[in-house]
Amino acid sequence: MSTAEINPSRRHAYTDPTAQPMPEPTHAERVRTMVSLNSIATLSTVSRKRSGYPFGSLMSYAIDCIGRPIFWIGNMAMHTQNLQADSRTSLFIGQSNDGDPLGTARTTLNGRWLFSAPKLRMQLVFFERCSTYR
Repeated sequence: MSTAEINPSRRHAYTDPTAQPMPEPTHAERVRTMVSLNSIATLSTVSRKRSGYPFGSLMSYAIDCIGRPIFWIGNMAMHTQNLQADSRTSLFIGQSNDGDPLGTARTTLNGRWLFSAPKLRMQLVFFERCSTYR
């Protein structure tokens, strides 16, 4: 005799034929989950040296407590120089696996860059969540 038969209150949600099926996550929920599970992405900016052309490279990132990506970029970096001239940017995040990369989840976040002075809390979040800097 199963536990569910002995104690009906201990029944798993999917074993009860009268239970409503769990709703599928929205696209926004899926994107937030994927962003939170990754720490490497392609950051693209508008090139200052080659006006109008994109400049992209792999970057480590972390997310803050409300899901915004944060980066640790030095003042000498090309990305910083590009962003000081034009704050438009995009962040491409892809799910990694050994199979076909076109068959995996991926997203591009577009927006404007906000510079902030490094605060101790932000530094701790970044270094805690980015395994490449441990």
